[in-house]
Amino acid sequence: MDKTVANLPQEEIKAEVINLSGGIIDTVEAETVHITQGGANRIVASQVELRQGGAAAIHGEIVQVHQGAVIAVRGGEVLLEDGSAGAVMADELCMTGSRVGVAIAGQVDMENSNTVILLAREVHGSVETVLDTRGALLAGLVSGVCVGLVLSVFKMLTRRR
Repeated sequence: MDKTVANLPQEEIKAEVINLSGGIIDTVEAETVHITQGGANRIVASQVELRQGGAAAIHGEIVQVHQGAVIAVRGGEVLLEDGSAGAVMADELCMTGSRVGVAIAGQVDMENSNTVILLAREVHGSVETVLDTRGALLAGLVSGVCVGLVLSVFKMLTRRR
């Protein structure tokens, strides 16, 4: 069963294939989802294609975002093309002209893209990142030690009173 939705407010849609042109949907559950110039709060599908749109959360096996924005993406294969994402967790991540806050992936291919934090087993392409895997581990260690020291000092000060 295919559904095509255009500029109609929807709460939730479930179908085999969903084509959304414009409009916003709260929750989408389908085998295949195509969204053009629209958005969704939550998308759960095997294949997701988002063009010039936005989503809060996407969970899918193959996720493609073209000139769109997503807060959180989780997928097997994630392709970001001239898009942005807050956090991406994927087996394979391919970024072209894109920005990601936190990227966690097994394999990353980057071209003209950057991330704030990148945790990956294998990276191909030029990497522009604020924190790489080693930097993130070091930042976590240092922040943990600092929090531990502050809590120890606070505990000692409260005992004296």
